[in-house]
Amino acid sequence: MDQLIEVGELIERMSSSSSRTVDVVNHYYTLCIPFYREFLGNHWHTGFYPADGPIGPQHQLKMERIIAASAGIDARCDVLDVGCGIGGPACFLAGITGARFSGLTPNATQLELARGHAREKQLADRVQFDLGDASRLPYADESFDVVLFLESACHFPDRHRFFGEAWRVLRRGGRLVGEDWLADEYLTANDRERYISPICSSWAIPDLGTRFEYAAAMRAAGFIVKEAVDLREEMSLLRGFITDPADRKQVQGEMRASADPLRRLIMQSLLYLGEAAEAGAFTVGRFLALKSEGET
Repeated sequence: MDQLIEVGELIERMSSSSSRTVDVVNHYYTLCIPFYREFLGNHWHTGFYPADGPIGPQHQLKMERIIAASAGIDARCDVLDVGCGIGGPACFLAGITGARFSGLTPNATQLELARGHAREKQLADRVQFDLGDASRLPYADESFDVVLFLESACHFPDRHRFFGEAWRVLRRGGRLVGEDWLADEYLTANDRERYISPICSSWAIPDLGTRFEYAAAMRAAGFIVKEAVDLREEMSLLRGFITDPADRKQVQGEMRASADPLRRLIMQSLLYLGEAAEAGAFTVGRFLALKSEGET
């Protein structure tokens, strides 16, 4: 299929929340792999940014370290990374903690890249990757000490089912931990339509939840929520997004100059994120929830 037609059809399917199905999300991520690797390397998530000084890939690794430390991930742990992308975080965290990692992705192309990454890092004995669905985790009850998500749950059509599945596969005393894109809790309907809808339609996201909604869904699944933090309170979140007028103008110029429809889509998506972040409508949340020692 001609790329222009293929991307046009994808954009059309992404325009409505009812048509942002698992297949659409999967198609989007297959097409975007080269661009994500160009922009983000092997770690497809926001960094933990300082107030000043240059920012770069080291701040994505810092985010992973903070998330792992909050869950107490160490060499005794079996960890499941749901929505693992091409394996960057799982391999990095396995390398620094000694934990055993399983990564799950619904995307066959990502799966092969992740397995190749583990081999390159000589971690294939401690990191494995599987193909599967977050709503039906292909693992036995009480298989893991930690379930991890890094900006993946926002793409899941049914986060309630994911949290229920996470509770099922965790051992007693296990931890659900991660960070994800969120809408601000106090948006009006008009602001949600103005700022959040464009993000969802350009990033293949069924709908952005709020910090309160995530915490409530975790509790409904049986978890004790220990941390549900708006990362704007912990770091300089805006530094990770295109909010400066000069930077926005540069990206707009690059969009006009590009003949690649997918590159233009991603650039427009980045502009939507920056606008929403600057307006306070969009944020990133960090979560830690526990499965009680007495739960089975």
